[in-house]
Amino acid sequence: MDDYLNKGPHGALSGGRDKKKTAWPAVFLGAVVFACLIPFAGKAFNVDDPLYIWIARHIQSNPMDFFGFNINWRGVLEPVYRFYENPPLSSYYMAVVAKLFGWSEAALHMAFFVFAAAAAIGTYYLARELCSRPLTAALAGVLTPVFMISATTVMCDMMMTAFWVWAVFLWMRGLDKRSVPSVVLASLFIAASSLSKYVGMSLVPLLLCYSFARKQGRWAWFLLIPVAALAGYDWITYVLYGRGLLLNAASYAVSYPGKSFFNFIIGLVFIGGCLISVLFYSFSIWRKKALITGALIMAVILTFVPPGTFLEPFPGAIVRFQNDPVFHWLFITQFYLFALGGASAMAVTFSDLWKARDSGSLLLFLWVVGIFLFLCLLNWTINARTVLLIFPPMGILIMRAIERASAPGKSSARFIPQGRFFVIAPLIPSLIIALTAALTDYNWAGSQRSAAVSIGGSYQGQGNLWFMGHWGFQYYMEEFGGKPADFMRTAIRPGDVIVSPANNSYVLPLFLFRGYASIRETRIDSPGWAATMNPFAGAGFYGDKVSGPLPFIIAPVPEEKYFILTAVRPFAMRPPQAGN
Repeated sequence: MDDYLNKGPHGALSGGRDKKKTAWPAVFLGAVVFACLIPFAGKAFNVDDPLYIWIARHIQSNPMDFFGFNINWRGVLEPVYRFYENPPLSSYYMAVVAKLFGWSEAALHMAFFVFAAAAAIGTYYLARELCSRPLTAALAGVLTPVFMISATTVMCDMMMTAFWVWAVFLWMRGLDKRSVPSVVLASLFIAASSLSKYVGMSLVPLLLCYSFARKQGRWAWFLLIPVAALAGYDWITYVLYGRGLLLNAASYAVSYPGKSFFNFIIGLVFIGGCLISVLFYSFSIWRKKALITGALIMAVILTFVPPGTFLEPFPGAIVRFQNDPVFHWLFITQFYLFALGGASAMAVTFSDLWKARDSGSLLLFLWVVGIFLFLCLLNWTINARTVLLIFPPMGILIMRAIERASAPGKSSARFIPQGRFFVIAPLIPSLIIALTAALTDYNWAGSQRSAAVSIGGSYQGQGNLWFMGHWGFQYYMEEFGGKPADFMRTAIRPGDVIVSPANNSYVLPLFLFRGYASIRETRIDSPGWAATMNPFAGAGFYGDKVSGPLPFIIAPVPEEKYFILTAVRPFAMRPPQAGN
């Protein structure tokens, strides 16, 4: 028992400094990450990937004016700085990588796998400071859908998370050893995290609170380093673009309408689904009575707020929900289980603070609760990209809870007995679901590339080929000479072709084109029995307001539809009105 309750600088459940520590678990963890991700290296660029790529291409030719060009990403041609809500560090990195290895999917994905491995290894080293099972803690966070899917994009999220985790670890070690170099490096990593994605600046108040909890507030002066870096970035963007993009992004997030109590339920659903390992570990963490009581409470809440309520903004999904018994029950079951997992995750967080009451528990508590509140109340949409930041502390919190449950006389009250095998066993179903979700997203991205190859190749060189919709579909359509339709400027001539995907963003309703164009439908094979982003299945991994209240769903998914419009009369994209 001394091995599990060894006193350390961060509380009773700390790993302790007197234990022998080797590097092989970190090497093993990095190997696991690469082994899981290598099959996805050829994944088609998807969702916001193209934005980062285009900015990187512009940086290669004009590195001092990173947002100084125009893109049609929202149905109109506009400067990038007006809508792009992230800083450019990840695109600078991509520009360097592409200069050396090219712009292929495999080259860029492999370059970003490095950050996935770094985030995982950083979680392991952080867990060594806070629990006695650091490798299992890291695996509990890594072998989840949110990690696997996020690691197979070339967006900024994994880079930001890697810098975040290492900043926390280095800050913690810096305070422990009174090491100025460690604290300075941590401060630089905070700046790097913030310049990868603005939410990284949350590290400043987080580590400020942690430092004062350790009664080492004098070290907080080093947090002025990332503050100065962000202030400098805001000033540079003001000089370049006439607005401070840091403050602009903050005002955009808090001003977005539609936040309500329902957001907390969807937030729990996203945490429970994205971090599915929490659900499987709940049977080892909680006493039988507590687990049953929690399940009943969640059932009562969802009785008064039926899961179908959250599908109402998605007509295609609500029709299926009401008329397809298989989909109906699959959706309800997964919504309930994910919500239960999310509630368990938050309960573990509060329980750890209540029972441990040390600086480590405070750090983990503020980390998880802060991101949860940002997810539900501040961000413009609830998405898995924000939940990604919770994977490091959640794995640690799970192991700390299991350590407490392993105390004599406590394990017998759980559904699953304690023991080395039962601590590792929940990782197996978590890994299976994580890889299934990653494969689903891989297939969905590939279906958009396939649609662009099929449709774009068929109409290439036959006149004007326009398209609506963006994401990866736009990236590949432009490779075949397609042009994104501008809703304010594009003039359509007879014989022009317009492609409109059913599952995409910024697409005009087809009834506007009646009398102006003939419409036919083509279908691309769906990802099968799962979806990560589909408004007809209620899955919205990259944004609940875009596609639905589940981060992913295992259910029969409709085929991806694309509508081909051939103009028979000249018209402007806006305003063609029905009956005119």
